[in-house]
Amino acid sequence: MSNVVLLVVGMTAVTYVPRLIPLMMSGRHRLGPWQRRTMSLVPITAVGALLVPGGLSAVDGRVDLSAIGIVAAVAITVTLRQPFLVVVGSVAAVALAITLGL
Repeated sequence: MSNVVLLVVGMTAVTYVPRLIPLMMSGRHRLGPWQRRTMSLVPITAVGALLVPGGLSAVDGRVDLSAIGIVAAVAITVTLRQPFLVVVGSVAAVALAITLGL
């Protein structure tokens, strides 16, 4: 086998096993309310940890424009809750800010 095939097989195992273990254990163990609440928050914190640094560096060298995009995205998310509109609205807000010379 080539190194590429070994790499793909290894990456598949590394991503599949952590997903398989909780699935296999879910039928045997019941989580308490605190554990269920904690586990329900994991996706939110993971998204925050991934998006905030990327969001602040979205426009090269212009943290202020990136912040405008983040504020627009949060406002649209809270009011409309439509992912497509969040993306379009935040990009439009940054484009408008650039057009206005901010």
